[in-house]
Amino acid sequence: MRILTFGLTAILCAASFAQGKIVVNNDEWTLSNTGYANAPDADRFARNVASWFTGGGSGNFLAYTNNFGFTGTSLANTMANAGHSWTVSTSGTLNLSLMQNYDAVFLGGYYTNIVISDLIQYVQNGGNVYLAGGTGVGGAASEAAFWNPFLNAFGLSFAPVYNGISGNINISSSHPIFAGVNQLYQSNGNSVSDLQPSNPNNEVLVYFQNQGLYAVYVPEPASMIALGAGLAGLLGLRRRIQ
Repeated sequence: MRILTFGLTAILCAASFAQGKIVVNNDEWTLSNTGYANAPDADRFARNVASWFTGGGSGNFLAYTNNFGFTGTSLANTMANAGHSWTVSTSGTLNLSLMQNYDAVFLGGYYTNIVISDLIQYVQNGGNVYLAGGTGVGGAASEAAFWNPFLNAFGLSFAPVYNGISGNINISSSHPIFAGVNQLYQSNGNSVSDLQPSNPNNEVLVYFQNQGLYAVYVPEPASMIALGAGLAGLLGLRRRIQ
């Protein structure tokens, strides 16, 4: 019975952290060649994000976009130098079947053949997503309207207007994605809001002029409480049948 108990505990604990992670940037310029040129910490930021997604190992990443914020040589070199596989392509439909081949997908400025319901499921199944707004493609309202069904599912939201914030922005956050990062560049993004401030798994990390610039979603540690209750019930059942 001890083996059974340990097995149930391990399975339930693993299930509580099955979901993936999300990084939301209000703007796409940060990881572009121009972003790197203006704020060299972009290299460190990209490395940190990749490492956070993979838990420190090498990753297989897809940038499903033709937007300049992801197609530059600087970002490609960062990923290659850090030991990751970096693919930029809009081939095929971005559905669950395609995304499951990658540890993370990077998105922004491209809206064709993206299945939002599958993107949500991808994260729920353990996949990771980096999403950038502020691309100017279709306008701020259209950009927010397209991505918000995805973001809302994880307690976050893009504003339907651009924030007008441009230049190198000072970064002050203890989150791992900002380790060693002092400044990042941007140019007029969709501010990010936390729809559930009391929920610990979605958080806006960096504000400027009261506008949310960077946010994250992580699996909900509080789910351990519900799983613990379920485990207690199972163990109670085990005792009754002993």
